[in-house]
Amino acid sequence: MVKNVALFIDYENVYWSMKNNYTLVVQPGRLIDLIKQEAHKEGQVVLALAYADFDQPEFKGLQTDLQRRSVEPRHVFSKSFPEGVRKNAADIELSLDALELMYTRDDIDTYVLICGDRDLIQLIRKLHTRNKRVSVIGVARTTSSDLVMFSDTFTEIEALLGISPTRILPIQDERESEMVALIQRLNTLQDGNLPFVGLKMLINRLLTGIGDPQSLINQAIGEEIVVTYSVPNPHKPEFPTTAVRLNPEHEMVQKTLVSKSTEVAVSLQAQGG
Repeated sequence: MVKNVALFIDYENVYWSMKNNYTLVVQPGRLIDLIKQEAHKEGQVVLALAYADFDQPEFKGLQTDLQRRSVEPRHVFSKSFPEGVRKNAADIELSLDALELMYTRDDIDTYVLICGDRDLIQLIRKLHTRNKRVSVIGVARTTSSDLVMFSDTFTEIEALLGISPTRILPIQDERESEMVALIQRLNTLQDGNLPFVGLKMLINRLLTGIGDPQSLINQAIGEEIVVTYSVPNPHKPEFPTTAVRLNPEHEMVQKTLVSKSTEVAVSLQAQGG
């Protein structure tokens, strides 16, 4: 018996992950076709939704490409910060739509999620309680390892696109080292005497030596390695300051800080010996 499949695409997650990690902008029609072909391996795709802020210039014309391929566009507003960093609520909208479908469409057997955020683990858990199969398709470099663990199957978008590892590894290694540097520098600031670390200060003055600090911080916020919050501005109350802090629950933050602590301990032991 053919299974019914629902497809949920966090398009912005895929777009920025590919662009930031591999400097690659995939033609929308090709990407959607490849994703749908992969989803068809699970059964008959009876519903497909794609989430993005279609007001952004990067996604001009995307709605037409989606509709031509029987994918329903779902507009989500991006939260814009004065420094140009954006964070949308696609994962929230996606989760709500999937949960509504779970309660109203018992004929849906499999949910295919094109995403990478760890926040969607709770959705997967809930779907599993209803005996639903959950497959995740995501960018290998940015998809949460916990998300992969909770899913029934995981497919790398890189594999669908036929990207050669020899091409992407240098970019991947460089980006990872830059992210580690960001985590270490922000951690040092948080341990200091500053009341908070401003986002603009982090980008303009502290990320020296990094080729594209704006892109790096966009990725860090998108992957929730770094969390933003507002601080009152006494000089301009209507324009609060955007501050940043590390997310201590994020796997990469934990690994980086543990590694740094180990290096310091080894160094101190060597000096004492």
